[in-house]
Amino acid sequence: MLTGALCLLVFLIMALAMYGRRISALLALPLMALAIALIGGIRPEDIVKNVLATGALKLHAAYTTTMFGAMLAELLNKQGMARALVRWVAEFAGDSPYLLGVFLTVVTALLFSTLGGLGAVIMVGTTILPVMLSLGIPGHAAAGLFLFGISLGGMFNLTNWQLYSDVLGIDRTSIIAFVVPFALIVCSVILLLLLVELKEKRNIKFFLIGLFALACCYPALSNFTPEQIGASQLAQDSYLFAAVLIGLLAIYAAIRQSSKITTLPGIALFTPLIPLIFVLVFRWDIIPAFMLGITYGVLASWKRDSINVLTRSILDGTAAVIPAVLLMMGIGMLITAVMDKNVAEALSPIMKACVPTHALSYILGFSCFSFLALYRGPLSLWGMGSGLVALAKTVTVLSSQAIMAMLMSVGQIQGICDPTNTANIWIATYLGVDTQVILRRTIPYALLCVLLGLSLAVAKGFVPW
Repeated sequence: MLTGALCLLVFLIMALAMYGRRISALLALPLMALAIALIGGIRPEDIVKNVLATGALKLHAAYTTTMFGAMLAELLNKQGMARALVRWVAEFAGDSPYLLGVFLTVVTALLFSTLGGLGAVIMVGTTILPVMLSLGIPGHAAAGLFLFGISLGGMFNLTNWQLYSDVLGIDRTSIIAFVVPFALIVCSVILLLLLVELKEKRNIKFFLIGLFALACCYPALSNFTPEQIGASQLAQDSYLFAAVLIGLLAIYAAIRQSSKITTLPGIALFTPLIPLIFVLVFRWDIIPAFMLGITYGVLASWKRDSINVLTRSILDGTAAVIPAVLLMMGIGMLITAVMDKNVAEALSPIMKACVPTHALSYILGFSCFSFLALYRGPLSLWGMGSGLVALAKTVTVLSSQAIMAMLMSVGQIQGICDPTNTANIWIATYLGVDTQVILRRTIPYALLCVLLGLSLAVAKGFVPW
């Protein structure tokens, strides 16, 4: 029991250090792994071989996927696809602040299903935020919408799915079964945010129409799985379809080259959707889907310097996610240390006593303590929680689906509200709004997402009554 208490003390000290910005998560996670390994009595040779060496490679699939996603994201940036999509939607939405807010949030979500990192936030934010402000959306509301869009897109970001698969051993079908209906719930909260923050009665009709549309979609999508659309047969046909698509695009690229066309065509704006379609519908693995998306983007927007742009996208994209790769290495070390037999036995009694495992306590408990996802705390998969949730899967009756649903639900608090997020800091600085103001104005809506997400997990039978 003393060993377990000391391990939790290490978690607490590191949490306070990160909260006070005394240390970054990049350093805190490996140090936690080392400290917990020493406290748990792991032999020095096992620390070196297993915790440090093997642990650093534990999430290799996740950070390799992250690199390919970053290459596609950088291509979208360099070819101007992201800005073009935002401008097109802004023109389409007209002069209604409510409709504009909805459409730009959806576009943000679409872009961040592929994009990631502070560079992408700045690139998209410098286009989207001024458009929102120009039509009278208040600064704090624009910040909230942009952060909700980033978080909504992150739920469909394939690199995040790979991390859930690696940590929890959960398959993509199980992830999709929760993400799709939960996304509809988050969309309804976004509609509510706009209604409340804009304070105009004329927006009630847009709110009700939006809720009705989401309600109509929910029955069909709440139990969505790839098998429902005959994905097994589609997967066989997808290879021929991909080959034909690339062949046609190669001819199109040749025409653009010979005609010296440099404008961005409309078909290039579908680039962010290509990986999602081939994973969700055709059940491709994530890395090949990203590679197809990169190929599609290059050929659809072909210019004379496209080969150089592709090369720079590969190099710059990989460089941009090195901090995330290092963070995942630290997460792998921490998981390996916590899952060691000695450490797991020490922490098991505490985990069994503290982790809610029945429906009502699951909803109320994780809702009340969802603030522990802030500052990369114990309920953040991208922080201290990475080790604890892996252990919770082993020592409690919670299923991988229940843990995944909890992490995605409480993750809305961390992704939207956390004042230490680089995205929140940049947005606050750009808009002249304090990060604490963004926290106070967004946390009621994020908490509603948490409560509804946990309730969805119970409704789907992930947690026993």
